[in-house]
Amino acid sequence: MQKNPLQEDCRLKIQNIKAKVEDRLDLLLEGSEYTPTNLLAAMRHALLGGGKRFRPLLFILTMPEGKHEDAAIDIGCAFEMVHTASLILDDLPCMDDADLRRQKPTTHKMFGQATAILAAISLLTRGMNIVASVEGVPAERRARLVAILTHAVGHTGLAAGQEVDLTDAVDAPMDVEQKNWLKTGTFFSAMAEMASIVSNRNDAEAAALSELAFHVGSAFQALDDLLDATAPTSLLGKDIGKDIGKSSMINDRGEEATRLAYLFHLDSANAALALCGVEEEPVRLILRSVHQMAFRQEMAV
Repeated sequence: MQKNPLQEDCRLKIQNIKAKVEDRLDLLLEGSEYTPTNLLAAMRHALLGGGKRFRPLLFILTMPEGKHEDAAIDIGCAFEMVHTASLILDDLPCMDDADLRRQKPTTHKMFGQATAILAAISLLTRGMNIVASVEGVPAERRARLVAILTHAVGHTGLAAGQEVDLTDAVDAPMDVEQKNWLKTGTFFSAMAEMASIVSNRNDAEAAALSELAFHVGSAFQALDDLLDATAPTSLLGKDIGKDIGKSSMINDRGEEATRLAYLFHLDSANAALALCGVEEEPVRLILRSVHQMAFRQEMAV
């Protein structure tokens, strides 16, 4: 089959950006003379040598091409650190009690729970530090970036969603899509808002980016719920069946409704992309690569 030249160029571009992200993550994780070797090893185990890097790639590709490239890569790496910190905590025995993450033993399985928690805290704070000190962005904008990111991951965002997921908190009643938005969507929304601030987007493009983020985040969580119930561990590189007995989209609404919600949000994300003022095809290619996970699973059953 003849290859599509445009898709090949986009694929090479994505590979090049991902390589830059990997190299930069490695450099940004350098410790100091006071950093215990074991703690740094746990951070590196969780962060490096695995992961699709979907979040940093999406952030970098939603920045105008040729502008703020170094800042975009650093902020993208910060997103990956914060995301990885949440995965370390999510995998703990007191939460999802997982054994496998990114085709490797989870961090607490390799280094113990105490060091895993300290590694998560260290990655979270390192990510915030990178955003607060990123070069090429004025101080006032950096302060806004940190405020947005902390709002997305703390008790008003990701942590709140995780608490509801774990306890079905009766004082915070919400349906499964609201919970999923807190767990996943707020992070994507923060990425879009931060991209608009760094690149000084006009109102129309900023609104389109927010629309894109809403649908990408919603699609991502619907797909995660779907694959947790239907995919083999070999496809995902992590434990499956962790949503059994919990409120999830597939448990509350069924497999077909979850699949339809995922496809709706994916189509809506692609529609919003046309108004964001970015090079569209690389982002579409990334969205298609995520969709292929669901497609491969459909072919397997």
